[in-house]
Amino acid sequence: MEKRLRVGFVGLGDMGEPLARRLIQAGFPVTLWARREASLAPFAGTPYRRAADLVELGRASDVVGVCVFAAKDVREVILGDDGILGGMAPGGIILVHSTVTVEAVLDLQRECLTKGVTVLDAPVSGARQRAEEGRLTVMVGGPATVFEAVRPVLDAFGSNVEHLGPTGSGLRMKALNQALLFANLNMAALALDASRRLGLDRAATEATLRSSTGDSFGLGLMVGRMLPDRDFGELVMRIGDKDLDVFDRVREPIEADTAELAGIAREANENFARYRNVLDGINKRAA
Repeated sequence: MEKRLRVGFVGLGDMGEPLARRLIQAGFPVTLWARREASLAPFAGTPYRRAADLVELGRASDVVGVCVFAAKDVREVILGDDGILGGMAPGGIILVHSTVTVEAVLDLQRECLTKGVTVLDAPVSGARQRAEEGRLTVMVGGPATVFEAVRPVLDAFGSNVEHLGPTGSGLRMKALNQALLFANLNMAALALDASRRLGLDRAATEATLRSSTGDSFGLGLMVGRMLPDRDFGELVMRIGDKDLDVFDRVREPIEADTAELAGIAREANENFARYRNVLDGINKRAA
């Protein structure tokens, strides 16, 4: 019987928590590490192993998924004084699910290879509900043989797992996806505000657009989570600022041909915030 890969995971936030849960449900021996006790609470009653620190996480794992927020966080948990790399054996694989620059993951790859550990960029897309259902898109960059070795791990939470090419290719694809997503969010905010100015009922407008040809993932995200949950809306705007910075780095060689897309995407946060503030004012007057 083939031995199952031992999988570690760090970064148990809105996306990381359902990813780790899917790995447990798939039957992998899973080890988790988190700074905050609250991050581990959702795993109570599941057969995971808790690592005391990141070195132990690396030591206990053949593969480690990293789903923290920014490039500095990724670098800290992997290469820090007490980081994952300090415990991983040669032949280990680190999956970077975070959206960081291509340069950042290439630097990680160079440093990890000195210890015989391979880094794959493996950002994901699809939001929390699809993560919980195991229906994410996973965009992978790195050696094809390593991709095939970890494919069963990625299949635990991804229904569309694509190998895009060498290291950095997954992040290039994710950056393009994010630019398109935030362009769609921008259009959604403008359309919803236009419906208000036209005197259309808000709930009926949202229901109609969501069931019509004008629908988009961005519109669904906006009316389904960003507007009802202010904290989540703020998180998405923070993610947009970060990920569009990554897109700017990716598009530098072809800047003239991508400036319009980048510009439309950059307007999303401003137009969403303006529309949300208008709704806040309407709700206050109605109270």
